[in-house]
Amino acid sequence: MSLSIDVSSIANDSPEIVKNFLKKSFIKKLDIETIAFLNSKLKLLNQQGILKLEELKCNFDVEIGRDMLSDFNEDKYETYVLWSGDSDFHGPISQLIDDEKKVVIFSISGRIASEIDELGIPIFDVRKIKEFICWPRELSESIKSKIGAYIKAKGTPQGGPSAKDL
Repeated sequence: MSLSIDVSSIANDSPEIVKNFLKKSFIKKLDIETIAFLNSKLKLLNQQGILKLEELKCNFDVEIGRDMLSDFNEDKYETYVLWSGDSDFHGPISQLIDDEKKVVIFSISGRIASEIDELGIPIFDVRKIKEFICWPRELSESIKSKIGAYIKAKGTPQGGPSAKDL
C-alpha cells in the first residue's frame, strides 16, 4: 500500500497526514506543537524526495484462496472448511459449490458477508465451537437439523456422520 507523507499542501499544525499512521484517540492526546513537529519531520523527508511510504499489506485471504485453488486443481478434497466469512471468498466458494464440493464456514456470527450467507452453505459460529467437539448425541437440535439438512442435500463425506447419526 502506498501512503502519502506529502505535507506540502497542508497547514503545519494539521493532523491530516499523521492521522494515516496514528490512531485517532492518540492524535487527540497530542498538542499542536507535537503535530507541527511531526509535520516538520515529514517535510524534511519530502525535501529528500520521499513523498510516500510503501507498507506491505497482509494478504492471508489471497494465500488461502490460492491454497484452495491448488487443492481443488489436485482434486485433493471433497469438503472444504473455511474459517472466515469474508466476501473475498465468495468466488472460490461458488466455484467449489458449482463443482459439487462441500463447503462449511466457521466464523463469528454477525460478521458473515451477505454474499457468503446467500450461498446456502452451513455457517457455524466459532464462539459455539463446543457444539462441534462433542458426541453427536450431545448436539443441540438446531445444530442437528442444520447438519442433517446439509448432509441430506449434499451427502456425507467418507467417514463423516450420516443423517441417522444425528
